[in-house]
Formats: sequence, structure tokens, C-alpha cells
Amino acid sequence: MAYNEDSSASGHDEPWIQWFCGLKGHEMFCEVERSYIEDGFNLYGLRTCVSNFSDCLDLILDRIGPDDSDDSHLTQSACTLYGLIHARYIITAHGLDAMYNKYASKEFGTCPLVQCAGQPVLPVGLKDEMGADTVKIFCPKCQCVYHPPPVRSRSSHHGGAGAAGVDGAAFGTTFPHLFLMTFSNLVPDPLPQDSSYVPRVFGFRVHSSTRQRAGTGTSGSAHASSSAARQRETADNNKRLSFVGRRSEVAVKESADKKLKEEPVETPRDGNVAMTPQEEATAANQKGRNTPLSSKQTIGGKDDNPAKDEDGSKKAKTGKRRNDGDSGSKKSEGNGSAYLDNSSKRRRKSDNGNA
Repeated sequence: MAYNEDSSASGHDEPWIQWFCGLKGHEMFCEVERSYIEDGFNLYGLRTCVSNFSDCLDLILDRIGPDDSDDSHLTQSACTLYGLIHARYIITAHGLDAMYNKYASKEFGTCPLVQCAGQPVLPVGLKDEMGADTVKIFCPKCQCVYHPPPVRSRSSHHGGAGAAGVDGAAFGTTFPHLFLMTFSNLVPDPLPQDSSYVPRVFGFRVHSSTRQRAGTGTSGSAHASSSAARQRETADNNKRLSFVGRRSEVAVKESADKKLKEEPVETPRDGNVAMTPQEEATAANQKGRNTPLSSKQTIGGKDDNPAKDEDGSKKAKTGKRRNDGDSGSKKSEGNGSAYLDNSSKRRRKSDNGNA
């Protein structure tokens, strides 16, 4: 906690809490109520944070006079203890009201960003542990955290007062956000998207490539190393993706081969390999082309009475067969009689010759 031996408590007649909050750079602190400090429940767990806890508490509550606390170590410990108590107090209802008055009067300062146009800020700690970091200021408009301005006189309210040596744990990480949640009417509108500053030269906007070239001139090695790292990362990613792609292709091929091996091949009883559906369709088409026209089909077209034509064709075929048989038999009979006549004539000629 910010405490100098030059600002010793010896010789002052005001209460210790008022004296502490009146020190230069302590403008962000509010005065903690005495009843809150006297309640032991509110101080639970703080006994191990400071040495001489009881003496420090007596000094804060003015139970011992300032002349009895000339020890600078005791005063420093009392300042640390008060900071821890203050961090718990400002998130209570009474503490938020006390900090509201300071915020309304801009005692915490204003945002240094030009686009925020003097937006009041709130104190915030980046850590809740004592001695880790100093206090910062949080702007609810641009949502950014800044270092507080240097120490100034208490009478100067424009730009706020500095608290470079104040520990951030005296305000904690919760206070500014709980404050804005409690007093939602104090939440400002966010900055518009086109409110960022645009650098210009003779009225023309500066291209981003110029800043990149300037950066290469000042930090060429860092840029080269970062670009090389990005290239290596890209190459590694490409290798990884190609490896994954090859593995997926191999897995698909293996699964297809395994599926083909597992499927049984149906063999008919005659020993021929079963044909695929496409081969069966092709064979059926060829068989239909080679089949002759049936008796039902005619050359000129379709017959009106296919049953009648079929019966007539059968009768004609039967009659033709009979006629052929009769004619054959007649021919055979005629041939036989002619043969007998010829043989008898030959015998007669031979008999006449002998005579």
C-alpha cells in the first residue's frame, strides 16, 4: 500500500481513516464505516494476511493514539489491512453508494481515449492478491483498462488523480463490473464501429502495407521468424491432411475388398457360374431375337382369330401328310406293277428265243 514516512500519522488530530483517505494518491479510496470494521465476521480470514493484526485494527479504529503508533512498520501493516477491508466493503450496498458519489464527481478520473470524450472510469485490480499489481482504471465505454494518470493535487478534478503506488487488491477484480450491474443507468453506449482513428497523410489514408514495410525495417528478423514459423505450421498441416486422406482412401478400399470377399458366389446345379442381372438381361434379349415367329404371329400383321388360324394350320398339315402318304403308296404300287410287267415281258422273249 502506498505509504511514505513523510506522511506519518504522528501529530494529526483527525481519525485514522480520514487521514489515510486524505493522503495524496488515495483519492480513489472511500471511508469504510466504523461499524463494518468492528464486525468480526467481515474480517474473517484477514488475520493471517498482516502481522500484528490486533494492533493494526486498534490503530485503524483509533483505539490507540497516533503518538503510540510511531512505528512505520505498524502503520504500513495498518494500511495493508485497511486496503483488504476496503476491497470487501465497496462491494456491499453501502460501499457501492459511497463509490457512486465519487464516480459521479469524476474523482476516479476520465478515460484517456479521445473517442470516449471524457467518459468517467472506475478503479479495478487485475489481481485479488496483495502485492501482485497496482491499481488500474477501467472505462465502461471502450471496455479497456489503462494505467492511472500520475499523482496530482486533490483540488484538480479534470483528468482525475493518480494512484500509481496503490495496490490493486484494495479494489479487486469484481468491483467495477458489479458497480455497473447495480447502477445500470450509468452504463454508456459502446463506441461505434467507425470511431477508430484513421491515419492520414495530406488527407489520404495511409495504406496498411506501409506499416508492414516499416515493421520489417525495424523488426525484420522477428517478422522473418514469424513468417517461417507460419510456413512450417502450414507445411505440417498439409502433411497431416495428406496423410489422413491417404489413410481414409486405404480404409475405404480395404472395406470394399473385404465386402467382396465376404459375399458368397451362387453356383447353379449344372456347375455354371451364376450370371449377374445385367448378363441375364443381355442373354434374354439375344434369345428373344433368335426365336422364330410363332404360329400366332403373321407376316402381314396380327390375326383377328388366332385360335381359329392355329386349328386350320394343324388340319392343313395333317391333310398334307395324308396326301403325301397316299401318293407315295400309289407311286410304290405303280412302280411295282411296272416292274412285274417288264419281268414278264423279258421271260416271254427268252422263251421265244429258245424255241
